Amino acid sequence: MTVTYWHMQIHPDDKSFADANVHSILEHKKIIGLGNWEAGKSTIDSFRTEMNVNDIVAIKNGAKLIALVQVVGGWYEVEDDDTDLGWIENRRPIRVLDWELNGRTLPQPQGTLNKCVNEVETTKIIKEWHQRVITSFNKRKLDLLV
Repeated sequence: MTVTYWHMQIHPDDKSFADANVHSILEHKKIIGLGNWEAGKSTIDSFRTEMNVNDIVAIKNGAKLIALVQVVGGWYEVEDDDTDLGWIENRRPIRVLDWELNGRTLPQPQGTLNKCVNEVETTKIIKEWHQRVITSFNKRKLDLLV
C-alpha cells in the first residue's frame, strides 16, 4: 500500500489560533480540516478528493511542526457547528501518531495544504518522522493501518 504524505496548517486567518487551539483539536476532536474560501477551491478539492485513509499529514503552524497524524476516515462537511471550530467546514477524522515537542521546523513551510510529491527536504523530514513512528509502533505491536 502506498502512503501519501502531506503537510498542512489549521487556522482561519490567524496563526495565533493554531498556537492556542490546534493541539486540543487534534487530541480531543480528532479531526483535521479546512474552511471554505473562494481562493482555496483547489486546496479544498485536494483535501476532499486526493487525500485518502491512511495518508500521513504533518500538522504545522507556519514552519513549526506540531504533530504527525494519520487520516482514518473519509472527508465530510459540517455546516451547523456554532462553536469556535465552526469555520472548519471540511473535515477528516485522524489519529495522532506523534507530537513534535522539540520545536522542529520545515524548510518549505508555505501553504495551507501541500502534498509531498518531490523528495525535497520537507518531504524527507516528514518521511523520516513517520519511519520513527513505524519503528515505535512495531515495537509496541500496534497496527500501522486502519
